[in-house]
Amino acid sequence: MGSIVTTEDTIAAIASAISLGKGGIAVIRVSGKDAINSCKNIVITKSKYAWKSHRVFHGYIKDNLENKLIDEILISVMHSPNSFTGEDIVELHCHGGVIIVNKVMETILSNNKGVRIANPGEFSQRAFLNGKIDLTQAESINQLINAKNLKSAEIAFNGIKGEIKKKIDSIKNDLIEQLSEIEARVDFDEDFSDFNYHDFSKSIKKIKEKIGILIENTKRGAYIHNGISIALIGKTNVGKSSLLNLLSKKDKAIVTSIPGTTRDTIEVNLTIKDIPIKIIDTAGIRETDEYIENIGIEKSFEMIKKSDYVIYLYSLEEGLNKDDEKIISKIPEEKLITILGNKKDLINSEKVNKEYLSNTILMSIKNNEGEKLLVEKIIKKCGSKQFENIDVFLNERQISNLNDCLKNLNDTDPIIANQLPFDLLSIEVRDGIKNLSRITGQELTEELLNNIFSKFCIGK
Repeated sequence: MGSIVTTEDTIAAIASAISLGKGGIAVIRVSGKDAINSCKNIVITKSKYAWKSHRVFHGYIKDNLENKLIDEILISVMHSPNSFTGEDIVELHCHGGVIIVNKVMETILSNNKGVRIANPGEFSQRAFLNGKIDLTQAESINQLINAKNLKSAEIAFNGIKGEIKKKIDSIKNDLIEQLSEIEARVDFDEDFSDFNYHDFSKSIKKIKEKIGILIENTKRGAYIHNGISIALIGKTNVGKSSLLNLLSKKDKAIVTSIPGTTRDTIEVNLTIKDIPIKIIDTAGIRETDEYIENIGIEKSFEMIKKSDYVIYLYSLEEGLNKDDEKIISKIPEEKLITILGNKKDLINSEKVNKEYLSNTILMSIKNNEGEKLLVEKIIKKCGSKQFENIDVFLNERQISNLNDCLKNLNDTDPIIANQLPFDLLSIEVRDGIKNLSRITGQELTEELLNNIFSKFCIGK
């Protein structure tokens, strides 16, 4: 398999998140054949454990060009092949913050001609090329880093542990078994009875069901990865931003008594009873000549269409009027989680419009009253059952290859129905296997031959 970059170079990059003036420590990773020597060139240490594999030792970074010490650090070394990339790796644990981290990185590059900055994802790419991980594990690492909630992180970690590969390999082995018999029949037809199209069709159907479940679970898993979106809709100054802050337990939105404070959507990702949720605060809907506010109001109506669910808020102090009813009529019934009457602390609850009482929660967001009932409504509507049995999440590339495989298998249907020469089935099955192999990056020729010889004892 080819690479878009050469793996002969020694590469270096900042491997931890940094921010200006913040961060106790940062990690700079160096990988390649000259990783240890290049770091030896800039590290001063008296440790007896220096440069031994899988040991951490103390030292200082020295800029030889300026002849001065830069930082006090800890160094960890991993000798090939027992490292993430399969190459020699040195990780320099320096003090955090943009200034010092960039200075240490600059020192590595300027004091060593053979070291260059790593390309995006190049450490993971080298790990894949050196057989340390498969493609699904590499992609799951990126998924874990970008996880927006705990459930998404858990599923991404399953991919790192190899659960995606395990599922794909299971399907692929089923297809290899079918292809092995077809290939064996082509070469040794006299040793077999007539080809059973019915049994082959049943086997392929079961395989297609496995693929279908993976694809369907990924569609449902998209909610976990992105979060079920719930838009907070209502007129101005009814408590949408306050509700966002209450649910997120953070002051994410500006809250004032001035109508029209929120001009754009504000999103917060959180988890409620293991359900990943994306709460979206929207601009208050009202008649206004203010240009920017009108743009925000248009976005609010768009969010009714785009979001998975909607919570409609109104002020109990003002009551539910015709303007509210007009907006509510634009919300599909299946999307509406509840109508939320806020500012309960300001009125007598008996004055609430009885027509909407059955689907109305009375709250005082200011006094934190009614949150439990709202959470129960969210759980009931969104549900956690749709996330059951989802333990992996396939990305767009993987799903595309899986769909290609499914198309290959569907193309066997007319061959089976018309009982055309069975060796035609091998073309589609073989292409299906190749498409599965593209998911994990595995080659199949040797694997297929080994399977044929072991299963049918051919070669006597």
